[in-house]
Order: sequence, then structure tokens, then C-alpha cells
Amino acid sequence: MLRNTSTHYGAIVRLLHWGMALLIIVSIAAVELHEFFPKGGATRNGMMAAHFQIGLLVFLLIWARLVAVFSDRTPPITPEPSLSQHVAAKLVHLALYASMIALPILGVLMTQAGDHSLAFLGVVQLPSFIGVDKDFSKELKEVHEVIGNVLIGLVVAHVGAAVWHHRKQNDDTLLRMLPPRKG
Repeated sequence: MLRNTSTHYGAIVRLLHWGMALLIIVSIAAVELHEFFPKGGATRNGMMAAHFQIGLLVFLLIWARLVAVFSDRTPPITPEPSLSQHVAAKLVHLALYASMIALPILGVLMTQAGDHSLAFLGVVQLPSFIGVDKDFSKELKEVHEVIGNVLIGLVVAHVGAAVWHHRKQNDDTLLRMLPPRKG
């Protein structure tokens, strides 16, 4: 079942959802934990490299995810949530998608303005989108960090809402993103 059904998201959407969730968690962990290692050290540099590469991968995958989401019907939630819950969910999803687009763009611009080049997976050299401007790089870093913290909050809210819907609302919000049960 690659496409969505009336009760579940299809395998493509589920793979993109859970795969990107894992990538984002690893990226956040790498950037948050790298500070525990000495500057210039291999572990610290490796964690930042992983953060950059995962960010670029998320940037590529978000476009596939948006195509998948908008090209198929969304399985309805049963029982149907209130209008306010529906609007809140749409706003959180919009903010999640926007941050998954904005963060990699800001990261690339910040890196390039800081006089560093980037190669995707060490193979594909990214073109230079911005000139070197270390002050601007610092400003971009601050914006990147703020949006990164917003993303962390959105992820926590998203997970919390899914659990709340499953445990308290007793609806199928969470179950729609899991593989259908056989039998």
C-alpha cells in the first residue's frame, strides 16, 4: 500500500514522516552534543558535519514529502476533531514544513558567509549563494538557532499532540501514521 487509504497514510508518506523524524532528531542531537567535545577535535567536527549533511538531506526530502502530502488524500481522523484542533494541527504542520525548509537554507548561507564551502555527502559541491561576510554569518547563525529551537518545540508539541489524541481523545490520529494491522 504505497498510497494513502481512507484509514491510513501510505507507505511513502509514512517512510518520509518517520525517516525525516529520525534524521531531524539525529541532527538536533549532533548539534546539541557537539559542544561537549573539544574545539577542533574529530568528534566535534564530525558531529557538525553530520548536522550539516542531515540538514541538506532533510531539505531535499521535504520537497518529496510535500509532493506526497499534497498529491494524495489525507485519511480523515475518526472521530473528527474540533475545528480548533484541526486549525492548530494545520498551523503546526505548516510551521514544521517551513522550518524544515528555512533551517537548511539559513545553514548553507551562514556557512558560506563564514567563508566555508559545503559539499553534499562530500561529493556534490554546493554553488556559492552568498559572499563572505563574517558579521552576517553570525546574524544568520542566531536566526538559525532561534528557528532550530522553535523546531524542537514544534516537534515536542507534535509528538505530545499525537500521544494526547491517542490516549485522551481516543481517536485514530496516531494510528493513521502507523502501518495498518493485518487481519
